[in-house]
Amino acid sequence: MQIFLELIPLLLLLFVFLFFLNPLFWLFMLIFFPVLLLLIFYFISLEVLILALVNLIVIPKQLWHMFKNPILRKNHALEHATINVLEERYGELKDVGGLADINGFHLFCGESLLAPDEVLSAAKEGLLRMKQGETELAIHQRCGTSLTVMNFLLSLLFVFILLFSGYFDFLHVVLAIIFAFLISKPLGRWAQKYVTTDPDVKDMEIVGIRLQPFVKYFGIPIPVPSTKYFVETAQIPRIQRIY
Repeated sequence: MQIFLELIPLLLLLFVFLFFLNPLFWLFMLIFFPVLLLLIFYFISLEVLILALVNLIVIPKQLWHMFKNPILRKNHALEHATINVLEERYGELKDVGGLADINGFHLFCGESLLAPDEVLSAAKEGLLRMKQGETELAIHQRCGTSLTVMNFLLSLLFVFILLFSGYFDFLHVVLAIIFAFLISKPLGRWAQKYVTTDPDVKDMEIVGIRLQPFVKYFGIPIPVPSTKYFVETAQIPRIQRIY
């Protein structure tokens, strides 16, 4: 009995390996354990359906929060413009990403060795070019908005299939994923343009940039494994814009 208990972790690891990596495992399950295989697909489908119902509530709230906050949308646009300018200079930077808030935006540089002067210079150039009319800089192909749109489409499709077909299975999951993936990119760009960014940044200025070596989780500072900057922005006072 003790030996069996000690073997349980190894057996679980072997099961996970076969489950994810070996297609013969699925054939084996189909032949010898079809009922168990159906249960696996059933619980996967059920979990996906529950997540879909949650997404139908959460995602519209997230998009509405972005849409009704003009400062957040402008900082999001400047974040994209900064990354676009950096990629014009240095080529595609797949490990560089950002996150906007009402005070500016965070820039995660990953393994890219970007100095603060380079990031600040790119942010200032992006801001100036958007003020001069290059509104396309506010859109970026790797923005998380596209993923959010795809998740929402998947959720909508899952619920639609369940309501109109009366059942939900693994095949429906696969078909919905393929369809949502194909149309999420153009819809994601549309959502960026009209919902989550605003390239009208004439009333914005860049205050400065600072390195953020730590992030806080539950109030505890944790070292950041990659370079992270925060570009701070501010609204130009109305009287200053007039004169």
